[in-house]
Amino acid sequence: MTMSSTLFESIDDVPPGVWEAACGSRTTCFTDRAFLKAVEEGLPAGARVFHVLISDATGRPAAAASLCVLPIDALLLAGPRLRRVVGWCRRVIPRFGHFRLMCCGVPVSAGQSQVGFADGADRGQVILELDRLLRSLARREKAGMIVFKEFEDDDLAATEVLRSQGYMRGDSPPMYNMARPFRDFEGYCAALRSHYRADIRRSQRKFGQAECQVVHLRDPGEIVRLYTPEVHQLYEAVVAKSEVKLELLPIAFFHRLTERLQGRVTLTTVSRGGRIVAFNWGMACGAEYHFLFCGIDYEENAAADLYFNLMYHQLDLAFRSGAQVVWFGQTADAFKTRVGCAGSPRYFYARGTGPLRAWLIRRAAGLLGPPRPPLKEHDVFKALAVGGMKIRPGRAKVESDPAEGQAG
Repeated sequence: MTMSSTLFESIDDVPPGVWEAACGSRTTCFTDRAFLKAVEEGLPAGARVFHVLISDATGRPAAAASLCVLPIDALLLAGPRLRRVVGWCRRVIPRFGHFRLMCCGVPVSAGQSQVGFADGADRGQVILELDRLLRSLARREKAGMIVFKEFEDDDLAATEVLRSQGYMRGDSPPMYNMARPFRDFEGYCAALRSHYRADIRRSQRKFGQAECQVVHLRDPGEIVRLYTPEVHQLYEAVVAKSEVKLELLPIAFFHRLTERLQGRVTLTTVSRGGRIVAFNWGMACGAEYHFLFCGIDYEENAAADLYFNLMYHQLDLAFRSGAQVVWFGQTADAFKTRVGCAGSPRYFYARGTGPLRAWLIRRAAGLLGPPRPPLKEHDVFKALAVGGMKIRPGRAKVESDPAEGQAG
């Protein structure tokens, strides 16, 4: 079935009803027009965002997607082996591996796909139409690579068609979630097996001895007032330590996000000695709650277990908001599975533009997105008594334990 696409340079130019119809039942807070407007108003340096509506041969909406082009450093996307290769090349060519990236997605890495499919649409044909459009935009924007991100297992039936178009598939860090609602953090702790609960209590005592104060902020004006350039530097410090660094978001994005999604975005802060030393952004989306980006003062982290306790307080807020599923983000695998999260795989597809770059990407396929190590299980929750029998809830799974990443 022949598909056609219409490109827009601002979400304001897209007819609202058509956008929602094109996104279909997959509409999420990340395809919400208010979220996309915040992205437009707070782009990383050198980035541009586009939005596309795809129609089928009858003219009916088939899909909607957001795209971007941004400058990138290959070292930020590569696995360890490719980083070594690029590092050697830069001894001779300092700018080797720097290029413009054309991406099916927005420059806000939260483990989400930016493609929404209308109900009943031919998803494989939609992906091929997006590929055609991205190739055209890549030529116009002089981009050296095209990437589709972040797809789940359920998407692969449609997205695997990209392999026939010269793309390689790589593994992104898994996305972690907890699909067990509790009334609050204390209710959650009561459901844990004893040694996991003991770890949390030990960390909480350390936090209390450090005399830290926690505040959950919802008012946009108050958030903008407190989220200063100095506080934003804590987020930049976390990005610098992240396993994968696709973008560095400016402070304007966070200000616009809280203003555009009033009442849905929260900022949880931890203060010590009258100064904010850690924070985490959260976003409510119906029955789901998303941890977004965090900031940590690493000099203060060890003394108070800042990261762990920040996540505990954010989790309490999520439970109290009535969330049925809490999305923790990517990376920090060991911690997230020890609190009871389950990991779900994420994949990306990449190809170079032009014959030489396309060949280089194919040759580097095993280095750019190396397979993730086998998942490791953690049995976190106590057995439940059901009909006189004790049933152990499903175990959380974890990959290897890289450094904590930028997503909360």
